[in-house]
Amino acid sequence: MAAAASTADADHQGDHHDDHHELPWWKKWVFSTDHKVIGYQYGITALIFLAIGFYLMMVMRWSIAHPDKELPGLLQFFLNKSWLNDEGRVTGDLYNMFGAMHGTIMVFLGIVPLAFGAFGNFVTPLQIGAPDMAFPRLNMASYWVYFIGGIVMLASFFLPSGAAESGWTMYSPLATTAQIDEPNLWWTGQTFWLFGMVFLITSSLLGAVNFITTIINLRCRGMTWMRLPFFVWAMLVTAFLLLLAFPPLEVAALMQVMDRLTGSSFFIPTGLNFTGAGSVDAGMFEASGGGSPLLYQHLFWFLAHPEVYVLILPAIAIVGEIIPNNIRKPIWGYRSMVYAVMVLGFLAFIVWAHHMYLTGMGNVVSTFFQTTTVIISIPSIVLLTCLLISLWGGSIRFTVPMLRPHRPAAGLQPHRPAPARHLLCHRPLPLHRRPGHHVRPLCGHLLLVPQSHRAHDEQ
Repeated sequence: MAAAASTADADHQGDHHDDHHELPWWKKWVFSTDHKVIGYQYGITALIFLAIGFYLMMVMRWSIAHPDKELPGLLQFFLNKSWLNDEGRVTGDLYNMFGAMHGTIMVFLGIVPLAFGAFGNFVTPLQIGAPDMAFPRLNMASYWVYFIGGIVMLASFFLPSGAAESGWTMYSPLATTAQIDEPNLWWTGQTFWLFGMVFLITSSLLGAVNFITTIINLRCRGMTWMRLPFFVWAMLVTAFLLLLAFPPLEVAALMQVMDRLTGSSFFIPTGLNFTGAGSVDAGMFEASGGGSPLLYQHLFWFLAHPEVYVLILPAIAIVGEIIPNNIRKPIWGYRSMVYAVMVLGFLAFIVWAHHMYLTGMGNVVSTFFQTTTVIISIPSIVLLTCLLISLWGGSIRFTVPMLRPHRPAAGLQPHRPAPARHLLCHRPLPLHRRPGHHVRPLCGHLLLVPQSHRAHDEQ
């Protein structure tokens, strides 16, 4: 009787222990620290920004295709009518404004947050067996700093000067002196762009530190480096690219802010003569001088070329997960792909000046960057070759995700299904020798899990 009573008490205590406090809606979905919810937030926000960037592109394309026609009503609906000329056509200033903001939105507010922030946050902890990111609150702060940066960028459209209009590269001294005839330089689109970029870069740095710490320290037992899914390797290299490449651009943005607002001359050369907007001849620009416009180009492209691989690597990583899931065999050349992505990340930092061949660097420096530009194509070809060879001998399922990855090898014939392989050791899985276990699909492989864990998974 006493034993039965103690058992009942223990069951009651266990039931009480299983009850979890339900979080309020704003803390669960708005200011959440759950990596999956933050992944949703990044994804939804990035898709909204991509839609805005698409709209800007449609306006520019229409003005190119029909320069003598009025914008149609749908494209005019979201525009300030003062931006158009008397005939309802796109002006040169409006085209420059949309060109600068389209590039900025698509790269810094759309693709990077979607590929790295959304997919990385959602998938990475699941693939390494971590309960969450290493710093959940830092993860939440990273998203909201990104969101604030995006709002600052969009708010610049509603300023009297309009948004930034010096290209998404913001080369100085053009960007430093743009909209210089406005009465308050703090409230100009160029200045808002610089402050917005500081917020966006800070967000990326917070996220990069979080990803690196999570992947290094929160891997589950037995998840050694060469057992990591390729997606996790790509996220790790991408995080290092962001961590090392973004600070120079953040410094460049702050230096350009000081050139605009405080009269410094980091990028303003001596004897700058320019024509200001709305004036016939502004004469000599009043600044201390002695700055170097090429310094800004070096700082910008030191980020901008690694940024190319920040955009590409998550896409290759996603394809690297889609293919093994749909050919029912491990990816071919896993180690080669891991070494290739690490070499790619290293070489990304020593090719930036191939964007600056016309700046007079000299033959020796130009030859160095030409050589590294050719070499960096080798690891890219290794990645694509391994993905292509993986299709050979697999039982290919022609699902919707496989339409793009499978397109280059449409002539390959599917073969019989390959034997299931263990997630960690990649050896054939003797299912008939594992009574009391059930098979769980994970990361493109089959993982044996004890039957005792099944009830816990179903709860």
